[in-house]
Amino acid sequence: MKIVCLGDSLTGPTPGARYLDKYIKWSDLLQIGLDAAFGEGRIEVVNQGKAGETSAGVCAALEERLLRHSPDVVVLLIGANNFGHNAPREEASVRLRADLREIVRCAQAAGIRVLLLQYPVPRAEVMDKVWTHCDAGNPVADEVAAETGVSVLNLRTAFDEAAKTCSLASLASPVDGIHLNPGGEIVLARTVLAKLRALGWPATWPGVIG
Repeated sequence: MKIVCLGDSLTGPTPGARYLDKYIKWSDLLQIGLDAAFGEGRIEVVNQGKAGETSAGVCAALEERLLRHSPDVVVLLIGANNFGHNAPREEASVRLRADLREIVRCAQAAGIRVLLLQYPVPRAEVMDKVWTHCDAGNPVADEVAAETGVSVLNLRTAFDEAAKTCSLASLASPVDGIHLNPGGEIVLARTVLAKLRALGWPATWPGVIG
């Protein structure tokens, strides 16, 4: 089984870039969890995140970053950058909606199962510079998931729960409130892993994960 993680800088810096000497991403932790459950090499996680990416950028690179890998599953977290640089909310939503529909259509046509992720709420102890626009596309993801029948995972609940016992700075940047720190990478990976198990992707999970 192969899983492609596709998205913006929350997922990865640049496809194929080496970064493990600096930090670890949630997709790497997802790989570790799947290796622990199924054995090393049974399931491959491919990180296709790209810093600064928009939904339009994903659409333009679907062949290179998704289809050529022939994955069984794509986990997609995209849309935050659509709303940056003072972009009109309605215009950004329209574009995100159209792009998500196209991404899902292409994935489904190739027999790839889709899990759409919704952004956690951007927040920090001091909100002056927090990128509060980053979760603006979450309702669009909900809408497209309902329309196309794909699965969606709202990360807000998991991060809200984590914030009860962890500092906000351990979860995300204390400046922009959205780029993940190690605690946040763990929360995201754990939440996606649990969702994959709930969906039965793969169909049979060993009892050691729970």
